[in-house]
Amino acid sequence: MLKSFNYPLIAVVFILIIGTAAIGILRLDIDTDVVRSLPSDQSVISDALEIFTNHPIHDQIAVDITLDRDDPNILIECGELVEQKLRASGLFAEVGINEVSKLLPDLALHIVTNLPIMFSQEELEQEITPRLGKDFIQQRLNELLLKLSSLEGIGQSTFMAADPLGLMEPVMAKIALLAPSTESRIYKGHLLSADNRHLLVTARPRTAGTDTASAQQISALLATITEDLDHKYTPGGINVTLTPVGAYRAALDNERIIRHDVQLALLLSTAGIGLLLFFAFPRPLLGLFSLLPAFAGTAAALFVFSLFHPSISIMVLGFGGAIISITVDHGIAYLLFLDRPQETKGKEASREVYAVGILTVLTTIGAFLILSFSGFPIFVQLGQFTALGVLFSFLFVHSIFPRLIPSLPPAKERSLPLQGLVDRLYRTGPIGAGFAVALALVLLFFAHPQFNVSLESMNTVSSETLAADQMFATVWGNMGKRIFLMVKGGSIDEIQQKLDLILQKINADKKADILQSAFVPSMIFPGTLRTRDNLTAWKQFWNREKIAKLQKEMETSGAALGFAPHAFDQFLGLLQAPLQATAFLIPSRYYQLMGISEKEGSLVQFITLSPGARYNSQNFIDRYGQDAKIFDSPFFSAQLANILFTTFATILGIIAVSIAVLLFLFFLSWQLTLITLLPPLFSYICTLGTMKLIGHPLDIPSLMLSIIILGMGIDYSIFFVKAHQRYRNPDHPAFQLVRMAVFMAATSTLIGFGVLCLAEHSLLRSIGITSLLGIGYSLLGAFLLLPPLLQAFFSDKKQPATEQSLSQLILGRYRLMEAYPKMFARFKLKSDPMFNDLAALLAGYKADIKMILDIGCGYGVPGCWCLEYFPQANIIAMDPDPERVRVAAMAMGERGTIVEDGAPNLPALARPADLVLLLDMLHYLDDETMTTLFTNCLQALAPGGIVVIRYAIQLEASRSRSWLLEDYRVKFSGGKPWYRSPERMAGLMTNAGFHIETNMVSPRNSELVWLIGRAGKDETTDK
Repeated sequence: MLKSFNYPLIAVVFILIIGTAAIGILRLDIDTDVVRSLPSDQSVISDALEIFTNHPIHDQIAVDITLDRDDPNILIECGELVEQKLRASGLFAEVGINEVSKLLPDLALHIVTNLPIMFSQEELEQEITPRLGKDFIQQRLNELLLKLSSLEGIGQSTFMAADPLGLMEPVMAKIALLAPSTESRIYKGHLLSADNRHLLVTARPRTAGTDTASAQQISALLATITEDLDHKYTPGGINVTLTPVGAYRAALDNERIIRHDVQLALLLSTAGIGLLLFFAFPRPLLGLFSLLPAFAGTAAALFVFSLFHPSISIMVLGFGGAIISITVDHGIAYLLFLDRPQETKGKEASREVYAVGILTVLTTIGAFLILSFSGFPIFVQLGQFTALGVLFSFLFVHSIFPRLIPSLPPAKERSLPLQGLVDRLYRTGPIGAGFAVALALVLLFFAHPQFNVSLESMNTVSSETLAADQMFATVWGNMGKRIFLMVKGGSIDEIQQKLDLILQKINADKKADILQSAFVPSMIFPGTLRTRDNLTAWKQFWNREKIAKLQKEMETSGAALGFAPHAFDQFLGLLQAPLQATAFLIPSRYYQLMGISEKEGSLVQFITLSPGARYNSQNFIDRYGQDAKIFDSPFFSAQLANILFTTFATILGIIAVSIAVLLFLFFLSWQLTLITLLPPLFSYICTLGTMKLIGHPLDIPSLMLSIIILGMGIDYSIFFVKAHQRYRNPDHPAFQLVRMAVFMAATSTLIGFGVLCLAEHSLLRSIGITSLLGIGYSLLGAFLLLPPLLQAFFSDKKQPATEQSLSQLILGRYRLMEAYPKMFARFKLKSDPMFNDLAALLAGYKADIKMILDIGCGYGVPGCWCLEYFPQANIIAMDPDPERVRVAAMAMGERGTIVEDGAPNLPALARPADLVLLLDMLHYLDDETMTTLFTNCLQALAPGGIVVIRYAIQLEASRSRSWLLEDYRVKFSGGKPWYRSPERMAGLMTNAGFHIETNMVSPRNSELVWLIGRAGKDETTDK
């Protein structure tokens, strides 16, 4: 066997596989951010993705420092140590909120200085009016007096003089909404929880939060800081715990989990498939070569993919194990046809596999390519990458394999129990079909899909990360329940104008209990519109009577407490001063505090809102969608589920119809089309029912794979239908190989997908479970449902009792064949004048023809015509093309014997022929070959037998399209057409010993000539 291999070519192939794979991997960036796989053509999704990308919290990390006691000073000490270490690392652009907290005094001063533009008319009535009462003024002045007499009053004199009634306090209270929790507080420049046991440190990395290299450095740094804190505080009995959260943890978890799953999948699937192949082939080592097309296809797909894409998702690479199992199918089939008890050539094996497998390749590639229309980048990549892998693997099998192993000597006898098991499974007959139907009916009651479409199905994090997120949500608030608005503008003035309009809507919605709370910068830095309206409301609110009354009350109460007579002149003067509506642009130093960031030359403002009791997502989107980008987590998940279901239901419907149409075009039989679709239908019912029983919902991967299961699962049906159509007898040796190939291909696919069920990552695990069920049930349906149906369909059927025409009888011989020979026979009978001419030419010989010899029979249509025209005759036919020989043999049935050979050779005849047909084939032969053929035909004919020839001539005038097409086809295939005049043809026949009886141009086609020659009669026989 070893001598059969082309070792130099094998070496070149291995070098190319390794080289193309290496080049492809080096050219491609590995993308670990699974969230980017979401479709971006829907506003709900695109808004969410843009907010994910631009929101500062997306890349931020937050470190919760937990102390086992109520001691804020130690917490502050720990926080300062952590911040110091983070800054010193150089990994972060910003650390802590200390710089932001330093802005609060300046912000308070801005508010006090600009009180007239801080309040709307409604806010003045609700928040300021209660502060003008006698009781409040007295209480407030008492509090001021206490502060002035204590340390707390140091540095507060400016605020007390400008705002003795604390009108700024309702405005400052709104700033508290910027904190992650309403119960948190700022203490010495740090954010503490209400119980003084937690301190929050925030930091913004210099690189993206999903950059795994940076994430690893951050993780190592935090581990070092934890050790430092333990070393410092543990000896004193103080327990300090660091709990970091942020995108970097999810990125690390996803990369670690996926890398582990990828390595496990590749290792187990390759080992499992290799073991399966080892025990399934007569020559076990040969079976391992079936992995070669899979590796070659995957390597070539990587290289070609890198030419059109800058990156590839790590999830697509994780699908590599399944890709190998998918593309190994044709390698298995090829080697099974090659590894046989008789010597077999590679081209012969390739021809058989191509005949039964081409349709499976088209449907598989089509199923994966249809994912390109999903709108999900990760599945667009998966579809294109897999389609390329399947295509290149198929091309490798049929172009490289026959050169790697040109032929194999006969295999030694070896017991293959697996073959017997496969054969018995296929022969379960009505019992197996009944079991399959019963199983489908039972599971049909449970086949109600439950959808669980969420981002959690696209990412998997460790239990430690989940626990950290839950603790953070408990202490600092659950950000998932909030709504995010993103406003973009070219300038800060534009941003403020937009915020004014949004604030109007927010205030109205808060009043209607649609929203509970929100902070908008326009509350402190109103734009031009709100500044004008607020100032107008201020002037209307502070009329002379109200000012005079307030002045009197403050002076009276102040005098009683010992305040100077003019202590409140600054404040009272503000109420009476003539004011101009001047809007203040937000200074850049406040951007971070206000939730404003600069992105690519424009400004981005984020607003966080808490929904109220009457909040409705769709109404909110409709109301605010024109003003801002919106992310509402529950609504986003619901819309994502709806988009997914609609998108993939549509795609599934399109591909199902496409496959059905493709099957019909290949079979030209609606019965065969329906039979072929039965196993996938069985698979869908059973898969949905089983998933319901095991509690696995339809998530994003399941929806995507529904398309792939249809495309791949139908392959097994196609193999069996094509094998029945090609070999008819299930006991045919080639049919046994097809069954074995289907079983091994399916088993290898199940191994490839099955190992994904062991994956830790939810996406890969869901892919494994869904595919294992879908492909497994497809295989079961193909083995149990199809055999009795196909056996009944392809069994010999009696012709109808009604009288049929000659053409109908001939077409009946092709009715169960593949589409091409079936349509070839139909169009030839309809468009070729041959048969009308033959009826006229052979009418006088009808009683004499018992044995017919057809040289170059093609698909056997003229031979079948002769069998119907001469019902008492048998035929021996010959053609050099094995596929035509196969079709002709099936069409001619028991009355025909078809031999694979070419002119001038003739098959051995049990008795001389009465009629020799040389139709439309002499232009392939040179003069010498044709002369030899004529001589051989004369010897094969019985005395008085005739040879009927139709040949093409080359006219001087314009030639028909069919003539030009045939001329081009001969030249394109490397041959040379030989055109001869009627006189020359008659001369060659006469020289060979024939008596020319007819030499005429076809009355229906002037480019064709009929020639009939008779063999001389034996004089002894005449006597």
